[in-house]
Amino acid sequence: MIVEEPKVDSLSDEDYVIFKAKYALKTDPILAKTWMITAKTLYPNNFSVQFEAYLVEKNAKNIKDAAKSLSEIVSSFQQHSELWKEIDAMTSALRLDHDSLDKDNKFLCDMFKYIPSDIQHQILLLTADRCEDTMEHCRLLLLLLEKFPHTISTHAPKLVDTLMTAEKHSHFGNQPINPYRRLLVCDLLTLLGLSNAKIDLPAKLMYKLLNKAIEYYLCCIAAPTSVETEPGDMPWNKLFNVLELTGRILGWDPSLTSFDQNWNKENYWYKFSSFFKTHKTMLVDDVIIKQIIYSSTLFFLYCLHEYTALSQNSTQFTLVEAFTDASLPRVVMETTKSSKRRKIEEDINQPILTIDKPASNTALTNFIMAANCWEMLHSSEIIQREFSKLTSNLKLEQSLNNFILDFAMYKGHYEDALLRLQEDRPVEPIAVLTRNLRIASILFFQKYYGQCFDQIYAIIKTLQRNQMGVLSQNLTVGGIQRHLHFLPLNYLTVVQYCVRLIICGIKDSINKNSINKIPVFNDLALGCLLVLIQLDWPQQEDILPIITSTITQRGTFHYPLLQKHVVNVDILEELMYLWTDQGGNAVLDIFLTPQSLSNQRRIGTRGADKGVKEDFKQAMRRQVIRSNDPIDQVVTNFILGERVHISQCLG
Repeated sequence: MIVEEPKVDSLSDEDYVIFKAKYALKTDPILAKTWMITAKTLYPNNFSVQFEAYLVEKNAKNIKDAAKSLSEIVSSFQQHSELWKEIDAMTSALRLDHDSLDKDNKFLCDMFKYIPSDIQHQILLLTADRCEDTMEHCRLLLLLLEKFPHTISTHAPKLVDTLMTAEKHSHFGNQPINPYRRLLVCDLLTLLGLSNAKIDLPAKLMYKLLNKAIEYYLCCIAAPTSVETEPGDMPWNKLFNVLELTGRILGWDPSLTSFDQNWNKENYWYKFSSFFKTHKTMLVDDVIIKQIIYSSTLFFLYCLHEYTALSQNSTQFTLVEAFTDASLPRVVMETTKSSKRRKIEEDINQPILTIDKPASNTALTNFIMAANCWEMLHSSEIIQREFSKLTSNLKLEQSLNNFILDFAMYKGHYEDALLRLQEDRPVEPIAVLTRNLRIASILFFQKYYGQCFDQIYAIIKTLQRNQMGVLSQNLTVGGIQRHLHFLPLNYLTVVQYCVRLIICGIKDSINKNSINKIPVFNDLALGCLLVLIQLDWPQQEDILPIITSTITQRGTFHYPLLQKHVVNVDILEELMYLWTDQGGNAVLDIFLTPQSLSNQRRIGTRGADKGVKEDFKQAMRRQVIRSNDPIDQVVTNFILGERVHISQCLG
């Protein structure tokens, strides 16, 4: 089929040659290319000819030839709107995610690779200068820096200034999360951190940038769902990179700003504390102060974040005072799982810290590191003042409240901790539970057992029987120093801790009333202990011999409430043995008759005849049948129902 050529009498010579090329392109690409070569040769200064030649190559998907044609046009023609439309399309494609490119944008990106580097640089710089939108201008300059790292020292300072000025005059106000801050912190500072280019930025500006980065990333960490993040985005790593960049530009000690992939918290703390001790006499030097403040603050916040995250995950826990027993083997804390485990030597002033699985020892490490930092940051008036100023600027006061409370308990500052707790009025059930546990813990170790029990009563009364959990094996450890435990906030462990407080309080109250250092147990105290040790059985079985020995010495035991609250078979068997001739024939007044509860007639064994003895055996058998009763409910019912008796035992 022959295609008729339309009339071209009215066309100029240049347009005629272009027309012939475009017409031939429909049937004969080689002929079309010949016409375009001819046109470019005959009319080298004609933009329309040169641009049409580029379009022919582009439409034919000839990447290399299209790149060559566009490069020639950029070198000679920069005032034509058609050219800038094409360049804008190309630079837009370059800023897109490579995996989401369509066919046309991918062609433009591939074509850019074949443009000579000097022309690439020119394209990006000219496009940025022509852009009236500040954000687009900054993105283009950032793209320029990514493609040509050697231009960083030239263009980076200007881009920093532009972004900071734009943010200052934007409508975002004081909101750290905004597009300008994101471009500055996440993109530009990250790029500068990865670059080896020498960058000359004033110290004052670097501190501003570091503050902005800390503020931005802390907001990202605090509310990750409200911030657009890339896959694999790790705010702490990026923040450490900004700190390293700051240190590199300002000439800081690299050991304080080096956080590679294999860095270890304890090793870092050792290096940092060594630096602080060495330079403690040089705290008039602003450079030294800034290094200490920023490095230690970021390390502190990082450890605190990990500690807080662990304490608020599915295995929530809170720090409470726990118990020690000098008769048990001494404990040495292990806070790391590395091959060369660092062990913290036992020190009378260093409390033992324990935690239950599935919570990790990582919580212990993070808390100790955060506590060490906090103590160091408050060991010098100058450092403390600068640290307070920084935390105030970053608006961290509220987020530090829980840690300050933990630190007060860690150091045994009971009055300070109690004051903070009494000022706190939480509403959330878990926060109320945490507060009451802490108060009970402090009051117990201040030996205010009556007030402590009031808190325990409030805890048990409102405690929900869900998230049962398991009993802790770490509430009591060997040693003579203080013991702090990260108590899981599940039902069983909380009840166990409260019961342990009551047991220790009763034992201590009895010891206070001892005669010639011999404890004087009354029947009510013995009975309370018999009920309470059931929950933690057999962990608390060492108390039973003390009780049975006391009953044997006296020959009598009066506690009718036992029928209602003691169901442990081992305890019942021991009492049954005391009642027998072999066990000493003790007189036990521990049961109410099932037939005569109304007049409170009791089954005792004093002067018992055969019938009464049989009633006692039957009552004991009925008691054993109850051994499958949920022991946690038996004990909590006792705490709630016998409040007056327990308070009497606690003195």
